[in-house]
Amino acid sequence: MNSKETSIVKVAIDVPIDDFFDYECEENVSLGQAVLVPFGSRKVIGVVVEVDSSTELEAHQIKKIIRVNHDILFNEELFKLFKFVSSYYHYPIGQTIHIAIPSNLKKTEKVLNKKSYIYEATNLLNESMIEQINARKKNLIQIAKIIFKEKQTDEALKSISINWKKYVKDLIDLNFVIEREFHKTEIIKQTKALKLNQEQSEIYEKILGAQGFEAFLIYGITGSGKTEVYMHLIEQYVKNNGQVLILVPEINLTPQLEDRFTSRFSSYSVISLHSQLTQKKRLENWEQAKNGKAQIIIGTRLSVFTPFKNLRAIIMDEEQDLSFKQHDKLRYHARDVAMMRAKLLNIPFIAGSATPSIEIWHRSVNENKLLLYKLSTRAVKDATLPKINIIKDETNIENEGISEYLKSAIKHHLDLRQQILIFINRRGYAPVLFCSSCGWYASCSRCSSKLVVHRSKQHLRCHHCDYQRGVDTSCKVCGNVDLMSLGSGTQKVEERINKLFPNAQVRRVDRDTIKTKAALDKLYDDMNHKKIDILVGTQMLSKGHDFPNLSLVIVLDSDNALYSSDFRASERLFSQLVQVAGRAGRGSTPGEVVIQTNFPEHPLYQSVKNQDYESFASEEINLRKELNFPPFCFQAVLRAESKNKKNLESFINQVYSIASKSGIKEVDVFHPVQPILDRVKGFERYQIYFHSTSRQILNQFLRIVKEKILKEKDLNKVKWNIDVDPVDF
Repeated sequence: MNSKETSIVKVAIDVPIDDFFDYECEENVSLGQAVLVPFGSRKVIGVVVEVDSSTELEAHQIKKIIRVNHDILFNEELFKLFKFVSSYYHYPIGQTIHIAIPSNLKKTEKVLNKKSYIYEATNLLNESMIEQINARKKNLIQIAKIIFKEKQTDEALKSISINWKKYVKDLIDLNFVIEREFHKTEIIKQTKALKLNQEQSEIYEKILGAQGFEAFLIYGITGSGKTEVYMHLIEQYVKNNGQVLILVPEINLTPQLEDRFTSRFSSYSVISLHSQLTQKKRLENWEQAKNGKAQIIIGTRLSVFTPFKNLRAIIMDEEQDLSFKQHDKLRYHARDVAMMRAKLLNIPFIAGSATPSIEIWHRSVNENKLLLYKLSTRAVKDATLPKINIIKDETNIENEGISEYLKSAIKHHLDLRQQILIFINRRGYAPVLFCSSCGWYASCSRCSSKLVVHRSKQHLRCHHCDYQRGVDTSCKVCGNVDLMSLGSGTQKVEERINKLFPNAQVRRVDRDTIKTKAALDKLYDDMNHKKIDILVGTQMLSKGHDFPNLSLVIVLDSDNALYSSDFRASERLFSQLVQVAGRAGRGSTPGEVVIQTNFPEHPLYQSVKNQDYESFASEEINLRKELNFPPFCFQAVLRAESKNKKNLESFINQVYSIASKSGIKEVDVFHPVQPILDRVKGFERYQIYFHSTSRQILNQFLRIVKEKILKEKDLNKVKWNIDVDPVDF
């Protein structure tokens, strides 16, 4: 703490400048405190990063801090992490820090957190008393009955009546109900821990015995019980007020995992952090993690920057998933940031996957940077890996992708009263609206992409910028009215399955149908109660979901990845196929998987059929070594975009000249190219790739190039960014 009357403090502000700003402060402040400061003509929230500082500014140039918010947002450990992330990913330090802060804390007016409440019946409330309530007050009677049966949260009562508060107040005034602040664990029924098998027990003991920082990879086949190992470890880590961060790739995995962990750890506080939370709820959960009230935190990639009081371990499930990489602003990879944070805190980092990323597998198997442990059998007794059949796609326009073989397989499993998943990783009805007379196709006016046919709303939609228009009834070039919807999406497959099996309950699952947690919860509930026979879905269903009655998985149209120019395309396809295949046979019923392809003899499909990740990974690593691709080199890409193509081309050529003349020979500078999608939302795009066998030298090179670009005033007409360790091209 500073005891002087006034002092100079450095403040991080959310602006694209690689520096802090000096302010005069008349109060005692600490590292990590939020302050309200004048910045130009605005008042903004900043974060104190240095106290008792010196300044090169004249006295009249230094402005005073307006207000000190006494909550400390982060500590020295997190500040070190921010500096590492800012330096490694070449992103302004002020913006790096502010990305980690909930939006409500950055408002200039103080935001009050809304508390949740629980309502419980008193001894005075019983069935006879409920009968005495005026019969015309139906909602009041309903609420009284529900609370009498089981205590209820305010969230649960909202669904009964918009006037629920009035009815509850009436019951409170009658001393029938009491109101208390709600803590989530109060109404959870606890589930017992499962006994670990021998493989699981050995891994559990070895990881638990680790001292300080150690990185682990749990490689386990789908359904092998990785989550159960996590939970046994967590049970030990959360003792004595410890905390655990569990990183998951998708928002749609969070509710199911949260429910599972909450029921298992009913005496602990389990919270989630993800983008679908309201700002108030996110701030509430963030503060519970910061002050130690929450012991188990399940979050998507941004939660890696959450402050904790006593973090004991970081667990990353589905480590291979691309969702852990941020694709705009601060382009960080949550896996690498999490490992650095674990190292700074001297705690274990545990990654788990049935198909680890090639980089992590190489680091484990060939470089021993992570300790590798394997789970080779399914955890549920008598459960076996599904049988995978690779069949030739012999379909035509008439049967719309569903061959006789597939129809027979679906009928067989329906007769067994089992559930079926049909996987096609493409939303909409059809990917192309095409004129067979002249070759015209419906395209987006803002992007270099085709418009997707969406039959349910009778419109065409761009999946890159969300531009929409009605479905064309004639060709824009030749006037032909006989337009064709080529290819299949989830809507077309759903339509076809409904025609073939009219008595089956079919449900489509994609981003157009599942937009809220409530919709996702209903899907789980309907599947578990066998209200759904056939699911038609995208990658939303390919991992993390456990449907014990699902015995058949069908994969359609997966060949596109085989034509991709992205060197990671095969890895992604293999991972996706194994993950979606793993949804079958997770209970006691044997599972079956059918993958329909034009290339059934392709080595990748044969590896999937044999469920042999290790052989696939070995071949992939050898190929990348031969081509000098990651993990045998390090990559970065400078991307630029502008609505003015002339300005863009001038910029990218000047950057290429700067990079080529850097004097650092250990970095390969590739010629500027336009990506496959060379226009998005009206912006033309270019990019330059950089390769090096040294991470440190590449980082030094990028710093030099960035500084030179920033010094050139005529280069500020174009939007540009640097992406370190890119995962898409």
